[in-house]
Amino acid sequence: MNPYFTIKDLKINHKTFEGSKNVLDIDNITINKGKTYGLVGESNAGKTVLALAILRLLATPPGEIVSGEILLNGENLLKKTEREMTRIRGKKIAMIFQDPMSTLNPVLTVGYQMKQIILKDRNIYSKEAERKAIEMINKVKISDAENIMEKYPHELSGGQRQRIIIGMALLCGAEFIIADEPTRNLDVTIQAGILKLISQLQQEFKVTVLFIANNLGLVSAVCDEIGVLYKGQIVERGNIRDVMENPQHEYTKILLEAAKTKRKQEKEADQEPGEVILKVDNLKKYFPVKNEFFSKKNLFVKAVDDVSLELRKGEVLGIVGESGCGKSTLVNTILCLHEPTEGKVIFDGHDVYSLKKEALRKIRKSIQIVFQDPYWSLNPRMLVKNIIGEPLKVHEHLKSDEYIDRIQNLMETVGLPKEGVFQYPHEFSGGQRQRIAIARSLSVKPKLVVLDEPTSSIDVLSQAFILKLLNELKKKLHLTYVLISHDLGVVNYMSDKIIVMYLGKIVEYGRAETIFNNPKHPYTVALFNAIPNLKTRSVEDLVAIQGDVPSAINPPEGCRFHPRCTQCMDICKNENPEMLEVEGRYAACHLYRSDIMEKALEPIVS
Repeated sequence: MNPYFTIKDLKINHKTFEGSKNVLDIDNITINKGKTYGLVGESNAGKTVLALAILRLLATPPGEIVSGEILLNGENLLKKTEREMTRIRGKKIAMIFQDPMSTLNPVLTVGYQMKQIILKDRNIYSKEAERKAIEMINKVKISDAENIMEKYPHELSGGQRQRIIIGMALLCGAEFIIADEPTRNLDVTIQAGILKLISQLQQEFKVTVLFIANNLGLVSAVCDEIGVLYKGQIVERGNIRDVMENPQHEYTKILLEAAKTKRKQEKEADQEPGEVILKVDNLKKYFPVKNEFFSKKNLFVKAVDDVSLELRKGEVLGIVGESGCGKSTLVNTILCLHEPTEGKVIFDGHDVYSLKKEALRKIRKSIQIVFQDPYWSLNPRMLVKNIIGEPLKVHEHLKSDEYIDRIQNLMETVGLPKEGVFQYPHEFSGGQRQRIAIARSLSVKPKLVVLDEPTSSIDVLSQAFILKLLNELKKKLHLTYVLISHDLGVVNYMSDKIIVMYLGKIVEYGRAETIFNNPKHPYTVALFNAIPNLKTRSVEDLVAIQGDVPSAINPPEGCRFHPRCTQCMDICKNENPEMLEVEGRYAACHLYRSDIMEKALEPIVS
């Protein structure tokens, strides 16, 4: 049987001021019809360049396809005219991008965009196109398809937008789909649903998939074959299980080792946590729902609803949960970026909400944040010295020489050359940019650093380096961290304590090793079961939580998780569960009420 898709001896150069530089040199990639081929590698390995070359969308210049063949069902795409490629794109080849928000047109409804794809290539009426679009929305498992057709992209969740993009690729009639990190910006639960969907639709529509990723757990779950890309070359290829279980190339071994985010070693005696540095009591943050002119009376988004927690000096607190659960709102309220509706935040002995402006400014100096995306959090027009030094100008008055020395020392502290202070952010890789963001957060010597998804935008090797750096800085500078992450492997590796949030409330709270080894709340269990890892053999091994997260405007009565819980009881629908101590942690679940547990243990009388 002839392979459906083949790349032979493909060489691509990139023209620079220093001359022509080779960026891709692939001897062979072969994908059979209906199979999934995983392409993995770190940033700048050439994954996206290859995808653009397949679609003939590579900018030339500066790109230059020197030689080789890209064969789709026996036809060489590199010899096609632009008009021929226009017919092939979409109809035979489609691409699922990692960011659906930038792929969909924000000023057109989802239904209009889907109908245009159908009408472009088929001689049918608009009503028939609408019927086919609704049918596809149902196929990608989004409920209330007629209503979805009338919505704009920003009115959909991230998972719904990605499902729409997958549906649009299939509406084209594409036989070959390039999935470029299609779940990178999604929660683990939504990610599991998307992976299952791609697998099911692949079997139904008999499509072939090139799956581009830097998450080896995803590749392990989804792909039949794998190619490891390093500096533009495939250094190892083969059956997914053979490569995962018995890697031959040294780079593959490094990638696999970096993906194993094991728990850090138990603390030494001198690393024991100190006194309480952060205490949150019954914190609430409600946002009023507004129409065009006025707030709607007594209608609020309950983003954070009665949250209490405690953090000691030297500890790392991990916060996990799906998008919209209140993680970022909780942290922003603690940072005084939002005014609380109710509750108290005590930081370093001070009630932060009762402080006057100047005192609050001093407290803010002690709490800094590292944002998730260094591409957006660093000003592209500023030199690195000004980016790192900006907090110093606000909080400290240094002479010019002291200012530069301090910034250069910070660069070396995060493992970057001090000469880099005179460069711009675009001259650094993603991992290096995140190091710059970390240096900026450390510039004013904070006591508490909030890490908001610090590794979500970087590849697996850079992630390993960043996590190691954060641990070293914590010990060296005696820092305390609050870590927000969708990647539960990162949370497990870094955290001493974790809180699991769902729809504004904490559902489980305790020592990280206790919860990860034996989760108790049904939501925590479901969250952990949705995570792919290197041992995941199929998407069928992943457990996606059924249904969508309910609205925070009108959350369900009783336990907020009960509409999606497989162990729901009548009491769950009516009564809000209390936080109960369960085997060394706290869980808000009726399953662990003593009276219910005793009743469950009673023998059945016939």
